[in-house]
Amino acid sequence: MFTPLEILYIVLAFCVLWISAVVFWLLWQVASIMKRANDTISLVQETLSKMEKAIDGIRSKFDHTSTALGAIMHTGTKAVEYLIEKKMQKESKKTKKKE
Repeated sequence: MFTPLEILYIVLAFCVLWISAVVFWLLWQVASIMKRANDTISLVQETLSKMEKAIDGIRSKFDHTSTALGAIMHTGTKAVEYLIEKKMQKESKKTKKKE
């Protein structure tokens, strides 16, 4: 029937087949893990890009608002100074009339 050497070759052939299958399965798993990691990194990059755009938009609106607010505050300060000056002039005229 089969000699011991032939049985050994058949067993070795099956062992090589199983080892090849295991190596292929391990490579498949590593490639799958790397693909998932790549997809996750791409998603994180996309999310960070969206966050950066949103923050830039907020920053630009804040800068625009702060510039306008600065101009409004400057105008308000000048108006208050003008009103105080007018009030002081009226009071000085009243004191001069009383004398």
